Amino acid sequence: MASKKVSPYAKRLAGLAKTIAKAKPEKLHPLLFDAFVVVAATGDAKRAARVLDWMYGRVPAPTQVAHVLSTQAIDGFCAAAGLGDRTKGLPAQGKVTGSLAERVKRAELQVRERVTANAYDGNPPKDDAWEKKEEPWRTIDRWRRIQTLAAAKKEQDALTRLVGYLADLDSKANGAGYGDELVLGLDLALRNGGEQYIPGWLDRHGHRFASSPGLLLGMFCLPAVATAVAKGLLTGTIGLSTRELDEALDAIEEALEKVMKPARTAPKPAAKVQRRRVSAEYSQVQLEPAELNSQEQKQVHFQKKSDHTRGMSLFPTMVGIATPPETVYVDAEITVVDGARNSVDPKDAVQAVAFPLNVRGPLLLRSATGTEDDPFVIPNGDYDVLASFFEKKAPRASAGMRVFRLELSFHPAKSLGAPKTLRLEG
Repeated sequence: MASKKVSPYAKRLAGLAKTIAKAKPEKLHPLLFDAFVVVAATGDAKRAARVLDWMYGRVPAPTQVAHVLSTQAIDGFCAAAGLGDRTKGLPAQGKVTGSLAERVKRAELQVRERVTANAYDGNPPKDDAWEKKEEPWRTIDRWRRIQTLAAAKKEQDALTRLVGYLADLDSKANGAGYGDELVLGLDLALRNGGEQYIPGWLDRHGHRFASSPGLLLGMFCLPAVATAVAKGLLTGTIGLSTRELDEALDAIEEALEKVMKPARTAPKPAAKVQRRRVSAEYSQVQLEPAELNSQEQKQVHFQKKSDHTRGMSLFPTMVGIATPPETVYVDAEITVVDGARNSVDPKDAVQAVAFPLNVRGPLLLRSATGTEDDPFVIPNGDYDVLASFFEKKAPRASAGMRVFRLELSFHPAKSLGAPKTLRLEG
């Protein structure tokens, strides 16, 4: 009796587990992203979320994209599967702006432009002269004609032609679009009533996803396709049972345990309260990762009028905190709070704000001039942080300036309703 053929996706996940076991923690993000793509393609949102939990919170925060579309692909699938905003737009190759929905819309336009862009010399055809050409230009111009019609919003015509194109395309041939034909076809079919063509396309051409996984990234960025994938469009094409997925993910998690164990048993706070003294130049202090990635280095606090109004300037992994007027320095006391407090309003505080913060490694509390270099450690994850200023007796040398005790308490995410301005002085 012939043995069952092993799915190429099962082999892929098994290979990733072996690679992860030998990888350095800072190299884990792209490997886990590859695993996410396979799991998400099955439409299993629960197990895809398991991988995302590793990627954003368990391993070091990524500083570089795994693929030009990797963050956008995660965003697209998460939006379609109802998994929320896991990436906050990071890592990114440029400036990150907008909500999850706004980022998904931009990625959709980007991918649609890519799959309809001319990749060959010369202008694309404006008519059906391709029918009289010899190969390979007959197939190339046939494809380029379809792209031109799709880009011009003549989608029904483009879909009709693509049905014929994919029927004629040999299942073993690359095609003029190297798989983009299938991505565009799925998008057009799902948005223009052509769902009946999809099973045949997947039977004939679905194997392309295994050899060209980048095609899946484009599909995740197209909302109509991503929604269908999240509902199981490719479950049969990927061909992994829940048992096989669980076995593969358990192997990956075991590999992660071995790689991350040193990182989790390394530097922990020596005391429940960590203390730092920070100057308050420009009436602010800044809380940020000890090692900034390229995106964070470009972020500048208090550039919006609303930042001054609410007493804080927010980014996903860093924040500028306005100090009370005439503050010379603050003595910070940093704590992690388990569970929710009965009251989150520090009644005796002169000034208090709460803000969300994603922690991906050691943090630095510094002045606007950035002279402090003594990081402190908070477990990785998402928090609501309460910053409360309590006035202290200033030394004689302060020349009329004031000194404050700054309580920075890290609470479970969403427990404080952050961002929230509790009170401002002045």
